[in-house]
Amino acid sequence: MRALLIDEHTKAAVKKVVDYAAAHPYYLPAAGIVPGDDPRYVAHLDTYRCVFTFTHVKKEVWRHLTISVPSQNYPNPIAAYTIAELFGFTGWDGKSDDPPNGWQIAVNKDEHCIVLAQLT
Repeated sequence: MRALLIDEHTKAAVKKVVDYAAAHPYYLPAAGIVPGDDPRYVAHLDTYRCVFTFTHVKKEVWRHLTISVPSQNYPNPIAAYTIAELFGFTGWDGKSDDPPNGWQIAVNKDEHCIVLAQLT
């Protein structure tokens, strides 16, 4: 079991990343730095590494979040959905481990993370 402490420090770390992402949107196709390589797009919540952008694809804007943990495992869905809510995702019922309606969710085995996206 992996702990996820949500306190004022956690909320401040998330807010800092969300504010930066809002001021510096990510456009696809992208050239240059990968958001996960830019610490201003990254929040460390205990042992959860979260990379967040507002990703523009054609005329759509997506909240885009990747979450990884320092092991061969992936984050628990409930923890991932809780973290996603901190980054502004909406629509989760707060208890189900089923994917919320309107969320795109994938496991990226190459980068060993889960990816969540939601239209803004």
